[in-house]
Amino acid sequence: MTGDFNWGLKTQGNLNSIAKINFACQAIRARRCSKNTNRFIYTESDFKIPDSTLIHQTIEFLKDTHQDFLINHCYRTYVFGHVIGRNENLPFDQELFAIASLLHDVGLTKNHQFKHANCKCFAVEGAVEAGIFLETKNVEEDKIKQIQDAIALHLNIKVSVNLPEAYMLNKAAAVDVIGRDLQRFEPAFIEKTITAYSRLHFKSAIHQLMKEQSKARPKSRISFLYQNGFASLIKKSGFEE
Repeated sequence: MTGDFNWGLKTQGNLNSIAKINFACQAIRARRCSKNTNRFIYTESDFKIPDSTLIHQTIEFLKDTHQDFLINHCYRTYVFGHVIGRNENLPFDQELFAIASLLHDVGLTKNHQFKHANCKCFAVEGAVEAGIFLETKNVEEDKIKQIQDAIALHLNIKVSVNLPEAYMLNKAAAVDVIGRDLQRFEPAFIEKTITAYSRLHFKSAIHQLMKEQSKARPKSRISFLYQNGFASLIKKSGFEE
């Protein structure tokens, strides 16, 4: 599947001509789809990160490796995704989704980017680095694979709902980065989320990281997205900063 971890290992994360056409078609279909305006219902449970030893270890890793604006983005992504998954009645694993959310941008961090010569995409490299971390915590291989697929796939325009953790991560990251489906969230919920996890000038910071990745990796998905107006989507996301 284009965008999943196995695809990343086989292609190094580079889009070939066919993959670019598929990506473009997905983008066109996404623009033509009528927007669902039904509001999501949120509860206090959406803000609660699962409590487990592995989660605590992941949070420590997050704090040791990520800049503050990325840390808060990862937490907001978890919260947005939890609301989406619960409202759509998806059968997701809370712990796996939390870990995927917290680690999904590790490939953008100083000590975990541009490390692997066979990785030409930050999401694929992030999946590799997440796997290395999780292996040190003796996480089961099938769980690591689910998390790696979710991280690798989060840059896709669309992810199958049959992969609930990956689907939720993709949708949630898009809410926070480009404001996709932002209108479906209650203003009070958005305010509560930003109060808990300040954006810290996220727009300009993430744009700079994405621009650097796009330049360094011209055949990657993020480069393709930037060539087709992604920077403008960030700017017009609906968030102030």
